[in-house]
Amino acid sequence: MVNCKYILFIVINDIKKSKSIKKKLAELNISRYTVVDTFGLSTLDGFNAKISHKTFNYMNNADNKKYNKTIFVALPTEEAVLKTMNEIEKILELDKGGTGKGIMFTVPIYRSHGIRI
Repeated sequence: MVNCKYILFIVINDIKKSKSIKKKLAELNISRYTVVDTFGLSTLDGFNAKISHKTFNYMNNADNKKYNKTIFVALPTEEAVLKTMNEIEKILELDKGGTGKGIMFTVPIYRSHGIRI
């Protein structure tokens, strides 16, 4: 059987919590991760399936405040994934129910190049 590693994706709707999450990652001895500014397509007014000039104008608008932070981090074991997700879940208050706070999910990696896990 192939040894599996994981990428954990954390989408943070309340971007003020991203600092707390980065601090928690440091406490968990996770120092290598990527943070990207992202947004959901549902934030576009009147968006349809076609990519239009409106979409590109929206993405290039520096004044637009409707964005999320997405952190992705490579983790070596399922145990590391579960421990990290449990801690982040508390910060994002995902354990209290409701929606709109963010999401977390993992993708298994069976083979990779260019990243150290």
